[in-house]
Amino acid sequence: MAKGVKQNLVSDKIINILKKFMIFDDLEEKDIKKILSMEAKSNDSYQGRIAKLCQYKAGETVIREGEFDCWSFWVVKGVFDVIQNKESITTFSNPGEIFGEMSVMEGIPRTASVISVTNGVCLCIDMSVIENLEDQTVRTTIKNGFYKVILARLRTTKDKVMTEKQRLEIKYADLLSFEEKIRAKAKK
Repeated sequence: MAKGVKQNLVSDKIINILKKFMIFDDLEEKDIKKILSMEAKSNDSYQGRIAKLCQYKAGETVIREGEFDCWSFWVVKGVFDVIQNKESITTFSNPGEIFGEMSVMEGIPRTASVISVTNGVCLCIDMSVIENLEDQTVRTTIKNGFYKVILARLRTTKDKVMTEKQRLEIKYADLLSFEEKIRAKAKK
């Protein structure tokens, strides 16, 4: 579960940031406010919300490796380090970047911890209730937002793999050329 919830952080400034997220790019301000106010069939008011804004202090753990929960986290502001086996593997700092979605989608414990490097704010979405939402628009919006982000990550990964492949092919060609030169000199 999202930790560090301090208060309801919904403001016009935050809504304007959220409108730029891939997950919400087809929605109007009133729709985003509706999502942030939807209850997860609980009497816990703010704690029972399907989507909420959470504030984190520098050094605070957002996700703990090995734990299991159903929350995904979308960066609103701040810097968040992903730590696996005590080693930083990536950092998220751009508004709209998502973390914590893979274990939710796979139904497995968290494979890494996430630490807030600076004071930060995340949009936290309880993915366990998405399928049971009565509001088809909200359900579709959140699911499509997930897919958009995952597809964008796959494209980025594919581009990195292709760039690395090209780099390795050039190195391999250079090595073959070098080997040919050595063989030619050895024959003389």
